[in-house]
Amino acid sequence: MRLARIISVLALLPRALGHGYIYRVTADNTVYPGWDVAIDPLLSPTPARIAYGGGIVGPIIDINSSSMACNIGHSPAPGATAEVRAGSTVTFHWSHWLYSHKGPITAWMAPYEGDIRNISVNELEFFKFAEDTVDEAGVWANVRMMDRTNGTWTATIPADIRPGNYIVRHEVSRAIP
Repeated sequence: MRLARIISVLALLPRALGHGYIYRVTADNTVYPGWDVAIDPLLSPTPARIAYGGGIVGPIIDINSSSMACNIGHSPAPGATAEVRAGSTVTFHWSHWLYSHKGPITAWMAPYEGDIRNISVNELEFFKFAEDTVDEAGVWANVRMMDRTNGTWTATIPADIRPGNYIVRHEVSRAIP
């Protein structure tokens, strides 16, 4: 059985005006706490999470900002990893998201080598592996996520992915007309 080691789940909001974060990840049927922007910065010692720390729940509006790659901060680096089988699922559990911020949901992966603490997320080459947009009834993916799945969205890791270390990035965006 092939394994892809998923090192981190990163919430990005490119071209987004959204306000939320991933507080939990379920990867291959194992639950991992995400970075809680309201609680984790206050804890000592800093908890080991599957997501980068730091960040904000407000919008990142400048599409040329390095903060577009995984929010503001990127510190501390992830202290937990997930072993995920190729072809298995990863579920992202989102905090609050505004209904007025309708738009698509995407999931991205980037391979990397070395210690995660030394990786610059702005230098990785991400590829999209999952996407959901507007359905036949005109309902956006993030509205369905809030209404039908209690703020969760599930993506399937590609079955043909090469074994190795990957960073996973998840985006819930507001479609800007």
